[in-house]
Parts: sequence; structure tokens; C-alpha cells
Amino acid sequence: MTRTTCRAILVTIAAAFTTMGLPAQTGPVPEMALTGLHWRDVGPMRGGRSYAVAGNADQPDTFYFGSVGGGVWKTENSGHTWFPISDEGIPIGSIGAIAVAPSNPNVVYVGTGEPDIRAQHSYGIGMFKSTDAGKTWKHIGLDQSQHIGRIIVDPTNPNRVYVAVLGHAYDPNPERGVFRSLDGGVTWKKILYKTDDPENVGAIELALDPKSPHILYASLWATRRPPWSVYAPSYMPGSGLYKSIDGGDTWKKLSGGLPDDQFVGKIGIAVSPSNPRRLWAVVDHLGEAVARPIAGPPGPPDANAPKPKGGVYLSDDAGATWRLVNSEQRLWGRGWYFESVTVDPMNPDKAYVINTATYMTSDAGKTFIPVKGAPGGDDYHQIWVNPKDPKRMVLSSDQGTVVSVDGAKSWSTWYNQPTAEIYHVAADNRFPYWLYGAQQDSGGVGVATWSRMSVLDFRNWEPTCLAGESNTVVPDPKDGNILYGGGAGRCDQHLNVPVSLGGQLPPSDPEDPNRKTWTLPEVFSEADEALYYSNQFVFRTRDRGKTWQKISPDLTRLNPDVPKSLDAITAKDIDEQMTTRFGVVYTISPSPRSASTVWVGTDDGLIHMTKDDGQHWNNVTPPALTAWSKVSQIEAGHFGVETAYASVDRHRLADLKPYIYRTHDGGKTWTNVVAGIPDGAYVNSVKEDPEIKGLLYAATELRVYVSFNDGDKWQPLQLNMPVTSVRDILVHGDDLDIATHGRGFWVMDQMASLRQLATNGQQIVAEPAYLFKPGAALSLQQGGQNGTPLPHEEPQELNPPGGVLVDYWLKSAPNTPLKLELIDSKGAVRACVASDTPVKPVDTEAINVQAIWEEPALPPSATPGMHRAVLNISAQRGGFGRAAAPRPHDACSPPESSEAAPARAARGQAGAGQGGPGQRRGEILTPGDYTVKLSVEGKTYTQPVKVKPDPRGSTEDQSNPGTHDRS
Repeated sequence: MTRTTCRAILVTIAAAFTTMGLPAQTGPVPEMALTGLHWRDVGPMRGGRSYAVAGNADQPDTFYFGSVGGGVWKTENSGHTWFPISDEGIPIGSIGAIAVAPSNPNVVYVGTGEPDIRAQHSYGIGMFKSTDAGKTWKHIGLDQSQHIGRIIVDPTNPNRVYVAVLGHAYDPNPERGVFRSLDGGVTWKKILYKTDDPENVGAIELALDPKSPHILYASLWATRRPPWSVYAPSYMPGSGLYKSIDGGDTWKKLSGGLPDDQFVGKIGIAVSPSNPRRLWAVVDHLGEAVARPIAGPPGPPDANAPKPKGGVYLSDDAGATWRLVNSEQRLWGRGWYFESVTVDPMNPDKAYVINTATYMTSDAGKTFIPVKGAPGGDDYHQIWVNPKDPKRMVLSSDQGTVVSVDGAKSWSTWYNQPTAEIYHVAADNRFPYWLYGAQQDSGGVGVATWSRMSVLDFRNWEPTCLAGESNTVVPDPKDGNILYGGGAGRCDQHLNVPVSLGGQLPPSDPEDPNRKTWTLPEVFSEADEALYYSNQFVFRTRDRGKTWQKISPDLTRLNPDVPKSLDAITAKDIDEQMTTRFGVVYTISPSPRSASTVWVGTDDGLIHMTKDDGQHWNNVTPPALTAWSKVSQIEAGHFGVETAYASVDRHRLADLKPYIYRTHDGGKTWTNVVAGIPDGAYVNSVKEDPEIKGLLYAATELRVYVSFNDGDKWQPLQLNMPVTSVRDILVHGDDLDIATHGRGFWVMDQMASLRQLATNGQQIVAEPAYLFKPGAALSLQQGGQNGTPLPHEEPQELNPPGGVLVDYWLKSAPNTPLKLELIDSKGAVRACVASDTPVKPVDTEAINVQAIWEEPALPPSATPGMHRAVLNISAQRGGFGRAAAPRPHDACSPPESSEAAPARAARGQAGAGQGGPGQRRGEILTPGDYTVKLSVEGKTYTQPVKVKPDPRGSTEDQSNPGTHDRS
């Protein structure tokens, strides 16, 4: 995203109005009462996992990619800049397949639901189509597919389209196999499926003969995941490669040298465009049904199982016979996650095979060299090569998507696509504060929420010195440079080095060896700053990691039931030792009111709490929780030690319903409170506002929700945020921070008005107009970039603007202009904005910079609903080399006023605007007490506001802003 994408978002840094302990109201507020609030994307500015890629031969610089959690993105300049194109039309973030019709580049098909079914993935809701190159989208069916592997379109007919549907990851379902549409997605017919097992065997890959498009190849794949966390899915019988010579009406299974038994896994297939009789296949065959964990096998191998036969296979007779040309593990290992092959359109001996690196062969598979890959394994997924120019290609990976225009010699960057998949969010207590979390596939990250350079860009995030791609990372409450994670892990982020205190976790119990899952909790107590960590046991340190104590027994479920929807093979798919217990404590919440009270939840469906510092633990599980109902997060109450909220995720039991359990009696009774949250939005986190009793926030797989009445009723708080998996929520002072699994971190700055709506919303929306009390603002001067601003084409996000953020409500549109003023303690108007300020297009014939640098600020809105404006002292700009234009006449400067000129001078030409990077700044608001005044329809409304000094301090006198360097 560029600065222009977020230009209209008006936000500020400030501390909000505090109403400690006031109860929330009894019901929701109208949607229009929230429209003034905004989410701000703060990065990190680097890519997350992408899977699907596509292009069109006649548009050499245009490419598409599908993020597995962040929607569809497009570039029109070969990857220099990317922009999201599905946020307004595809209401799901997980994308599995994209295809552009070869005969019409305006026709784009998208299949939702990533088919790389890791333990951490999201689901899809079917097929979507655009007929205007991604400007608008229409849902076209296959609603229950959940995971789509590939789409191919007939090269001569954009309405003839084929889709490989993998189906559900956790249970049988009939919408599996290859589907065909002859009318552009209006209707679908299932044309290939396993007739003797149609609900378990899906399709993952498709290929088409470009010279004879009635000849098709399809790969069927039978796989499933259990509800517990394992690395690799199971290999069920039924997989194999198929061919049709009549457009999909009939199919024949191919063997002739290919592995053909119950252990065949995923198969990647490609047709050589220049010689369609030459086929390439990458075959996953382990010789067993369950992949061995990377950390080591749980038991001896099956002596009766055949040896692995995986590798790269070639056919020179259109699939009649096959030969194994390369069995190197680097090409086909971890086949459930890889197995993709693409052939050069001009040379049948040249192909690309995808794995932890992207490999190229020019000798028909005898040898392969990496053409893209880095230490640690970038993990690549698909490559699309332009059929008319094989030097131009687009490549997806766990790190993002890149483009090459020189035949894989060099690649564009993935540091221009904010699609990070973050698991948790934590914040330090510095100013500006930083957010931290582990990014799937790319290690822990920290991002600044404000930049002294005026905008957020690739310079405002950094890898963290611990956390890996999945561990929790938490900063020390007293020193944000010291980070903790992974149990006894500790490091100094300022130096980027480990810092050991010598403390170790207690040794493992030989009778109950330590277990793990992909992401485990670590959290500081608000009551006494004790640090907690868990596996199946709970551990605590009260000396910052010098010593650790085990304070619980194994708190997981004894002999958990295997779900009835699970097949016998997948029931044995486990990375831990198969004992009477194999769950973990997945979430920990120490009470902020009592240092001796701690709540925990497990991933196998139990809730425990202790009131005596871990000496005794009480099982307080709601009776409705069955085995493997993952307690995704538990939140100890801020207003009562007997209160707790638990979000429960059952999607691994094929249950996509939301669950939030509430107790006010220490777990004796629980109520599921999810009214207003739809099915499909299973809940990843629930948090209580520490200032307003009963104000709750829920992070779901689809969006953020808010409740103003202790969970009895929920409503969306999505606003301008794209649909994506929201994994965690943090209330940090007066900001609301979230971690998404596909679009990085987002911040709602200054939510004073949200808290006021929580306590008095029904009365506020009944008023014709209402001025919210602003939070305390900061006396900040936005820094510049010393006359060399970052080019606007480079991806960047906005800082919150300096000044006083003002929220106001209008029940109906006023008949006369409204005016907002900021008045200092002496009664002088220091800033004024009006709704009738004319906004004229930039006169591009009169400026010597691009128009983007001269965009005028928008006036405050006078339409019905809630709105935001910012009041700040800002010298009127004339641009580079031009004199300032006179202020236009408006409600702040009426033409008949004889005092207009001196008033403007006193205000310093105040307004809502502020210069962009590299522009010169004017005065700033000095610290002190001010009054905000709203004038509308002949009435005035006022609220006090305090402007506080810059928290960083200053070597200059803040009371004399004229001495500040304005360069």
C-alpha cells in the first residue's frame, strides 16, 4: 500500500478519556455511530505466505497473487508495487487458486481456501469471478469446497473453466473432485471424483494441453488433518493421476511406471507447451500413510510398507508410460506442502520444480540448480511463466510473491506487500510503542506504531531476536528492549543478541515428557509482573527468568475422544508420543486483580483456574466442551476476580460456529455469549476493555467484533479493515491493537469515543449532534526526511497525525455548515476547520511537483453519522517554490467578517492538513489546556482537552515552538 491508499484515514496519537469502572450500556449502537473510527495498517512491510499466482500472455507487466490470509493482489509494473483488489468483493482472506482467461485478460477466476493445509490455515467459501480485471467480483458457487487447489481456463473460451477442489480438511464432504463450468461459473458439474470414496478423495492439480484443450490431466489427493496440531497431514488411499481426452467427460487413471498404491500422496502435473506429449510430474510417495515428524519418529517404521518412490517423473507419450528421472529429496520432500512443476513454454527439457527453493533443470530433469532460495528455506509454491516470453514469470512463496523479467536471474522484492501472518500481539511501554509477534514462515517481528520520519515504511519494522515463526514474544514491561519467549528464552532487541540469566525450565518428567504445539503462550501478570509459560504444565518466574517453578500438574485431558468424523489413518497422525494425554495448555491469563489467581485453557478442551498461586487447580470446564475444543484464549476479568471470558475454536472438529464462554462465579457456571457473530467466524481471541466494564472485543476468523453489554450482543468493528483472519487483540492504553493472519498488525488509535459510546451510546445517538470528549493529545511535531522524501511509489503507511483528534456525531445532515475550533486557555482560536471549505483539484499546470504532494486536506464531514477531524496548527503551504495561496472563505473565514484577516493570523492559518514527507512544518500545539468547540445549526457544544508534552522530551523549550527546526 502507498501513502495515497490511506490518505483519508485521520487518526492521532493520544491518551483517551478514562472512565475506570463505569459499566457498559445494555445494547449495541447503530453502525453509523462507529463510522468515524478507523483502523491503521502498521505493517510490517514485508510479505507473508502466498500460494496462487497468475498472469496473461498479452499483459507482460501484469500479475496476480493470492495471499493465504490477505486476499488477492495485483501488480501492473512487474512487481514494483502491489495493491489489493479483493477487499471490497471477496469476503474471505484465504486464496487458493487464480486463473486469468488466456483469450480475455479481463476475466479472472479466484478459488478461495488455501490448499497447503498446514495446521494453521484458513478456509474458503467457493469461487469468485471478475470480468473487469479485478475491479469488481461476483460469487459463482462451489460454496462448500473450503480448499481449492487449481483453476484452468480453456485458452479459446473464457467461459469453459475447470476447478480442482480439495474439499474439507477435517471431515468428509461431497464437494470434492474436479468441477467444470461451460457458462463461466453460472453452473458447475463434477466430472472427476473417486466413485468408491467420493467424500474423502479430492482434487489438487490440473493441467491442460494448450494445443488440444480437450486433453486434460488431473491429480486426485486423499488427505485429512486431525484436530490436534501435527505438522503433516495424513495420506489416505485414493490418490492418483488421471487423463481425459474429451474435455472431462470421461477419465482414465494413469500408471505405466508411476507409483500406484495406497501411499501415493500429492502429485504435481505439467504439460510441455512446445511438445504436449512431454509431461512432467512431481510425485509424493513416502511408503507410509503418516509422515514422520521433522523432530524425529514417534516409533519404528512399518516394516511392511513399501519404500518411498517419490520424485520427478517424465512421460514422452502423453502419459502412457513414465520414468523416474530424479529422486532427490530436495525436489519432492514434504510433498504435501509442495509438488508443483512448470515447464518452459519454448523448451520441453527446461522446467521449474518448487520446494524449499525454486529449482530449474535444462536437461530434462537430470540436474537441477536453485534459481531462487535462501538459508532457512523460503518455501515456494507456484510459478507462472508467460507463454509468449519465458523470461517473464511470477513466483509465490512463504515470504511473499516476486517477479522476474530476466529468466530468473533477478527478482522483484517482497518487502512491498503487507501480508504477514501474525499469531499474537504484545506491546512495550515506550513512546512510540512497538508491537511484537511471531510471523508465520518469517520469524518474530517488531513494528513501530509511529515514525519520526512522518510515514511508516520498510524501515519501521525489524526481526526480533527470538520467537521464530510461531512462538510468543513479549517485551519486558519495564524495558521494551528485553524480550522473552519460548519459555526460558530472553534477548536484548537493542543489541539483537541473546541475554541469558542462567535460568532454565524445570527438567522434563520422564513419566510425562514435555509436549509442544505450534504456538505456546507466554505472558506477564499485570498484578505482579510474574512471567508464565506452559506446555502441558504451567511454569512461572518472579525474577525475570533467573529461576522457574512448575506450578501445576498435567492439566490436559485424559484419554481424549477421537472425533467420529476422523478416519482411522488420520487418528494415528500425531507428532507427540501417543499416550493417555497429548494436549497442551494453550492459553494463560493471570488475574490483573489478584496475583495468586490464574486461568488456563487447553487445546483439548479444558479450563482450569487456581486461586492459591498454583498450589491447587480447579477444573472449571464448561460442560458443553468436548475433546479437542481448543480454548484459543482466556481472559481474566479486570473488574472481578471471579470473572473470565474464554474463546473456543472448534473448526478442527468441522464446527465453524463461534463460541465465547463467560463466567462471573469463578467457573461454576458458564454462558455461551455469541449473539451477532455469524457461523464461519470462529473465535481466536476475546479481550475485555480494562477501563469499561462489559466492553468486550472478539477476534474471529473473519473480522473484529465488539460488545457493549458483556457479550450479550456483538456487532462488527471491522470498519475500513479488510476481511482477514484476526488472531489476537490487545488494549494498549487508549489504542486497540490487533494481529491478523494475513495482513499484519493494525491499530485503532484513540478510542475515547468508543468507550463513551459503550457507556452512553443510546443517549448519544438520540441527540441531533454530539461532541465526544477527546483524549489527551501530545505536543508532537512530525519529523521530515530532510528534503529527500521517500518516493510515493514506495510502500508506506501513515503516521497518526499530530494535534487534537475530534470525534462528533450528527443524527442528520445540518442545513448550514458546521465548524470545529480549538481554543486555548486565553480564549484564542488556535485552529478551525469547517465543512464548507472548498476543495479544489490541484492545478497541475501551476506546480513543479507531482500532484500527490499537493493533495489538499478534506474538510470535516457534515453527513449523518460519526466522524473524525483533527485540529492542529499547520502553516499554510505553498508547495516547493511557491507562495502560499490565500485561505478560502468558509465558516471559519466568512467573507463578511472584518476580523477574518487577523483571526487567520492568530490561528497561524490553522487547519486539518499537515505536510507530507520532506515538506516544511509550522508551529505545533504547545502543552496546556484547550477547549474543542463544535458549532452546528446555531448550537455550540464544547469539551475540554489537554495537550501533553512530547513524551520523548526535548532539548528545546516547547513553549516556544518558533525555535524548533521546521526543516
